[in-house]
Amino acid sequence: MYYILSSHGQYAAACKASCEMITGDAPLFRVVSFTDDMTKEAVEEAYRDILKKDGAEECGGIITDLLGGTPYNAAAPVIHDFPKLALVAGMNLGMLISLNTGDSLSEAVKAAQESVMIQEGEGKAEEVKKPAPAAPVEAAEENGIVHLRLDERLIHGQVATFWSRSLSVTRIMVIGDEIVQDAIGRGALKATVPVGVKLSILTVESACKKLNAGNYVGQRVFVVVNKPETILQMIESGVKLKEVNIGNMGKKEGRETVKKSVYCTPDEKAKILSIEKKGIPVYAQMVPNDEKKKFSEFIN
Repeated sequence: MYYILSSHGQYAAACKASCEMITGDAPLFRVVSFTDDMTKEAVEEAYRDILKKDGAEECGGIITDLLGGTPYNAAAPVIHDFPKLALVAGMNLGMLISLNTGDSLSEAVKAAQESVMIQEGEGKAEEVKKPAPAAPVEAAEENGIVHLRLDERLIHGQVATFWSRSLSVTRIMVIGDEIVQDAIGRGALKATVPVGVKLSILTVESACKKLNAGNYVGQRVFVVVNKPETILQMIESGVKLKEVNIGNMGKKEGRETVKKSVYCTPDEKAKILSIEKKGIPVYAQMVPNDEKKKFSEFIN
């Protein structure tokens, strides 16, 4: 029996190393570290390579760090093909120690939950009431769009937590014909939407019709697409866009580095720059705290 540990950055590797400090060698763990330049497909391929090498029938499951993060989302098609595998989010050291000392996965998850506690300090002041949420900084367009992001990972940790909260998003709209046709992918997207936020998964034609008809007036819609062609189709269909953010395009054959987390082919660069030529500002901003810098400034 073995388990695949997967996380953003080196968290999974560090958890495994910490586990070994306490329990000794942990040969039942295989580690996949998701980095900025990887695509979701690359993470999925890493899972499949391990299953092929070490045997899918011997694997107890894939344990990831964050519900809705790319390591978790990339596991969805793998679990579909190997339904006996478990999929876990919320990896922590207590869970790995439990597994490495012989507990079952369900026992390890329970141990992980029980290991989280808080001991309040002495003289704790009365709890202060939370202030009323500040008014959103970004104003929504008349059609409801508050932000449009090109992100090949679609809904993942950055979108589901950081962007959605900072923009007070009420709906996430994922647009793409091939996305609508992907039943497994749709299921994964539904599992990653933050509580209280609505989700729409639409073809380009349907999304444009609904946006132009004013169906989302008064809402705060965060639009996510996975290729520049979709944005161009939206513009051609008359959808009003204030600006476009190029958030993530992973490293693939034929692509060149534009900036951290953004890699493009010459054709993709040309299409993105053509959006700007239509009078719509195009930025490249991975997270809200990053500097909002024009995409064209990264092009040599």
